[in-house]
Amino acid sequence: AYPQNGEYYGNSYNQAPPPPQQSYEPSSTQYPPPPPQDYGNNGGDFKGAKHYNREPKFRDLWAALLFLAQFALFVVIAALFIKSLPSTAFKNSGKTHNTKDFFSLPTMIMWLCVLLVSIVFSIVYLGLMQMFAGKMLVISFWFAVVSMIGTGIYYLAAKIWFAGGIMLIFGIFYALMWFSWRHRIPFSKLVLEVVCHITRRFPSTIAISVGFLLIQALYSAFWSLAFAGSFKHMQQYQSCSTHTDRNGRQYQSCSNVRQILAWVFMVFSFYWTSSVILNVLHTTICGTFATFYFFEGSPQGYPTKNPTLSSLKRAMTNSFGSICFGSLVVAIIQTVRAVVRAIRSQGDDNVVLQLLACCADCILGCIEAIVEFFNKYAYVEIAMYGKAFVPAAKDTWTLIKDRGVDALINDCLIGNVLQMGAFLCAAVVALVAWLYITITKPEYNTTGSYTAPIIIAAFVLAMSMFMVLLKSIDSGAATTFVCLAEDPDAMARNNPQLFAMVREAYPQVVRGVHAVERF
Repeated sequence: AYPQNGEYYGNSYNQAPPPPQQSYEPSSTQYPPPPPQDYGNNGGDFKGAKHYNREPKFRDLWAALLFLAQFALFVVIAALFIKSLPSTAFKNSGKTHNTKDFFSLPTMIMWLCVLLVSIVFSIVYLGLMQMFAGKMLVISFWFAVVSMIGTGIYYLAAKIWFAGGIMLIFGIFYALMWFSWRHRIPFSKLVLEVVCHITRRFPSTIAISVGFLLIQALYSAFWSLAFAGSFKHMQQYQSCSTHTDRNGRQYQSCSNVRQILAWVFMVFSFYWTSSVILNVLHTTICGTFATFYFFEGSPQGYPTKNPTLSSLKRAMTNSFGSICFGSLVVAIIQTVRAVVRAIRSQGDDNVVLQLLACCADCILGCIEAIVEFFNKYAYVEIAMYGKAFVPAAKDTWTLIKDRGVDALINDCLIGNVLQMGAFLCAAVVALVAWLYITITKPEYNTTGSYTAPIIIAAFVLAMSMFMVLLKSIDSGAATTFVCLAEDPDAMARNNPQLFAMVREAYPQVVRGVHAVERF
């Protein structure tokens, strides 16, 4: 049978979990305590489950080896491309008073300020979420409404009628949704408070998010340099031929198949590697939250002194292949979408090609969203039990389809709070970048041509950094839902108030995962 109640945690830890609690006193009188129940923790397997080896071992090893092979190939190619960059690109780099070149110390200081402001804002915002969970949920809802209506008015003022009308309609409908969504706030508030409590209990989740953010930033910088150098290096493989049109005029046509293939590989490598980095972080945080969920308050205590480091170790070893497998699926879809978008940008005169490419892009976008949704919860199963990716994905489908977990997910409004925070963080950081280049007035920006790209880059970078730094909130909520469906007893022991609320509103979720019909 599958390992139960966190049995996977700690490679040599196989003690039995604490017995189900038959009675408890809820922390709030608003919800009555549930009656004693037998969830069948020792009975059978849930639907779709198969016999599973309780001893942790490497899963999907082929995917891990394939990922390492492609990354090694990327490093070799990137070294060649970076070597092709002109030497003058870094000639003045690091000089204190030089502002003629973009690669200068003042520019580096600006990006360092962007990094620090993003980190500080994210930590402050996390503190506000912990102190004012309910108010932040309400504010984030109306912030989204005001943002959509304001954007619509701006588009109408700029005479972009179609986009403005769409944004206004969406803003009005979103505002009307308040009457049906406001009942979700108490539940979302409790979930957010529980997740923030565990984050305070394990501040290492924030520290490891900062570490992975730096890894992602360094990789992105390395990839950008390699991509810039690819233009110069691949010119030697360009082939041109002269043709004559119907009017007898000659014209030259050039093609570079090797350059296109190199770009496709680099885009694929970027998507796959970035996805692996983020999913290793996600799986690590999920493992930490699940450790708390199963072992907090148990007689045995925690199976390891540092659950976060233990989870990171498992994510980088036993479960690394499963993470690479799931990330590979998403990377393939994202790469195909990038190719389709490139075709759209090149086929302006071909209406049929534009229409087909647009439809393909839309379909691929829907598929990508669905796959990412399932992957997010499949990684929770991987973090909890060390499953291979395919069994984890199947069990995720079982949880969502048969257990009603999708209702919990849909009724949770934590995503709104994170989206508002990401937008505010990006706006503040973009303002800091604008103030810096306005005050310092670098010589390379005398015409102002760098202002807009720098502000846009700072905005996108800050938004991405915020979402990575607060990955603990998103991953923690996902783990809470999965663990609740897998073993309701642990939630009844650790947080009876949230359990009582879920039991009352979503009784199908707390039946116990092993109470579902067996094969």
